[in-house]
Amino acid sequence: MKLTSIYEHMEKGAAKIPNNANCKIIFRHSIRESIDLGDIRKAILTNEGIEFARSFGRNIDYRIGFVGSSSCERNIQTCEEILNGCGYTRPINQAKNELELPQVSDRELSDKIFKDYQFENARIIYELNNGALPGFNSLGKASNIMLDYIFDNGNVENTVDLFCTHDFQMAILYAYLFDFGKIKDDFINNKWPMMLEGMIIWGARNHFWCSWRNEVKEFINT
Repeated sequence: MKLTSIYEHMEKGAAKIPNNANCKIIFRHSIRESIDLGDIRKAILTNEGIEFARSFGRNIDYRIGFVGSSSCERNIQTCEEILNGCGYTRPINQAKNELELPQVSDRELSDKIFKDYQFENARIIYELNNGALPGFNSLGKASNIMLDYIFDNGNVENTVDLFCTHDFQMAILYAYLFDFGKIKDDFINNKWPMMLEGMIIWGARNHFWCSWRNEVKEFINT
């Protein structure tokens, strides 16, 4: 698959996909307005974010298959503009539990933790790497909820399936699949998942490869 992106590692990852294979990209939404901590779902894309998403769509040289999204407006917008950019019409399947809340076992308790931690997501990832938090699924369980959804949908040869999520959910996958956030220095030495940055995945649920930031890892029965 050929992909032109501001993230060179995504271009390199796309180039590794076998000919005619199905692949998946799970990625953070495009550039949004500033977050209002009183209503974190409210922020929508900026004009720059809209154009950024359209450009992403224009530069995917592969047929679009399934499109899944968090139910937040900025994620749905991101998918809409990617489709506008590449000229495809596809339904956008909202997956609140899988792409927005896979980390939640008890919404009231997890919301309280977010507020108590003043929405310091990196701190929460660190704590989940080194124990448990009330109201949260483990990193493994949250990641497997996302991975199950990704592999349960699409899967048509010669297509790319798109899954639009958030930075926190990308960080969960980063932590689980690539051992990010076990020590505090990880948050100094490695960038937090960026806007429209994503992991490229191909293979089957019980045996797949994932490309992320110039590293490709093979996973069997993960």
